[in-house]
Amino acid sequence: MASGFITLSNGQDWSARWSSYDWVLETVMNELRDSGLEKTLKDWICYILPNEEKGDVESGYCYHKATDGKESILRIIDTRLMKPEFVEIFWQTVKKLASKLQREEGIGFYINELYDIYISSLNEKIEEPNDDDTLKEIFFVGNFAIGK
Repeated sequence: MASGFITLSNGQDWSARWSSYDWVLETVMNELRDSGLEKTLKDWICYILPNEEKGDVESGYCYHKATDGKESILRIIDTRLMKPEFVEIFWQTVKKLASKLQREEGIGFYINELYDIYISSLNEKIEEPNDDDTLKEIFFVGNFAIGK
């Protein structure tokens, strides 16, 4: 069952089981440089990925971060709520990975599927998000400012 979602500009979701969703984000994160806005995006992705060695507790559609307040991190990224510069970096990184990874194998399947859905969404009308406040929170966790 899908429990991780990335929403594209047309409102369509790419979804995967939570472990595959995390794998995709980790792969994107590892492709990003350690400087400038790419580092900011990389650090944010690292923050929103669970780390069980640090005490994070898995819950499928979300996980509970081992912070003082036991912060819950939902596995939903609505790219329509991201600052444009981070949207560009994210999709360019997915594009680069899609060209490098074999479509039929493991992570290559998920990255290429995500990229294909992204490309097809570019031909469709942009749909404004319905629930700005709840979905926007993920872009500001850990004192990041990735969202609009």
